Amino acid sequence: MPFDGIGYISSEPLHKIDAVIDLLSTPDKWCKGALRSHDGRYCIRGAVMSVGATDALEPVILHAIGEVAGRRFRRIESFNDYPNTTHEQIVAVLHRARRRPPPQGVAAEPRRAGADNLARHSIRLVPKLG
Repeated sequence: MPFDGIGYISSEPLHKIDAVIDLLSTPDKWCKGALRSHDGRYCIRGAVMSVGATDALEPVILHAIGEVAGRRFRRIESFNDYPNTTHEQIVAVLHRARRRPPPQGVAAEPRRAGADNLARHSIRLVPKLG
């Protein structure tokens, strides 16, 4: 039946990647070494987190990073913060991710919260109360 939801493909991931592209559209909106800078710039991961799309977009972006960079990165932050990464490459990755989802079975590796990752991205862990 029409409108029964079967076969419906959500366009939400496209809206989310478009929002990320908007957040990082110019070099003055992008940063390295922090999820979000004091002046409001984002790294790729920070932009993805800000639109609430980490689970949906991380595998696609990681796959696009491998295609654009010509080598595999285990984390989005590693590519973003790599010394030779340019804003032009960031934009190319996001547009590639928007155009092509990763092949079936390609998924992001589980994230590990290592001390270097926590320090570099200024994440503060707060104990859960209750």
